[in-house]
Amino acid sequence: MQFRTLENRTVKELCNLFNAAFADYVVKIEMTPEKLQDKFESEDVSLEHSVGIFSDGKPVGFIFHAVRNSVAGKMAYNAGTGVIPKFRGKNATVLMYKFILPKLAKSGVKEVVLEVIDKNIPAIKSYKKVGFTILYELECYNGFPSISKSKGPFIEEELAENFAPPEHFWNWQPTWQNATQTVIQSGHYKTWSIFQDNTPIAYLTGSQESGRIAQFAVDPDQRWKGLGTSLFCHFAGLSSNTPMVINVADKTGQTQDFLKAIGMKLFLKQYKMKLKLQ
Repeated sequence: MQFRTLENRTVKELCNLFNAAFADYVVKIEMTPEKLQDKFESEDVSLEHSVGIFSDGKPVGFIFHAVRNSVAGKMAYNAGTGVIPKFRGKNATVLMYKFILPKLAKSGVKEVVLEVIDKNIPAIKSYKKVGFTILYELECYNGFPSISKSKGPFIEEELAENFAPPEHFWNWQPTWQNATQTVIQSGHYKTWSIFQDNTPIAYLTGSQESGRIAQFAVDPDQRWKGLGTSLFCHFAGLSSNTPMVINVADKTGQTQDFLKAIGMKLFLKQYKMKLKLQ
């Protein structure tokens, strides 16, 4: 088997590889070249920092890495790891990281982060073998609110390049896929807000097309007054798919309690993991 970075591969070829690798995945995922290109652009995936494993010249596995600068320095995010079934059980993930980590370090990357499903024991073992450690648990919810409430008016906005959510409302930091930079670059998200005296007191950022809610928060002084419920009910009425919130990391448990209270169901747990390079 050979290892190469992926900047010379087409999106169509990588899409076919992705779908072959995730065909039997625990959560159904199917990409189109257009969706994969959007993922690359919104998450800042760098194919020069990504790696593929090849057999007889054909790609049989991959790790996509996104790269951004953060307060802690340059960071890489594992935006997807996949190996087609025939080549699993051969230490592929560990070998791909053995190839790419020196290149990431040379480019100035200080740490690599990822999310992995808690029941994917083989993947967790592989990441630990590489040197990743578990930071904390993430929870994913979906479903339509079981109660109906509307406390508008709601102010609907397209996400502009200077969109700045009220982070002082947050109990927890969104993961990479839900980060402000990601949702702005995606172009598929809008924000709905509730104001009091011309000041936002609650907001929700989501995609009507996919049902994905990337961010939501309520002013701590305005919580448990039905504002969050109203936003979720309003969004659910506009969404073309079942509303979904992924990677909730609220250590206080307040966000999880809220989602359960309005009728959303926990459908998946993940771990966030990190590897320090320098």
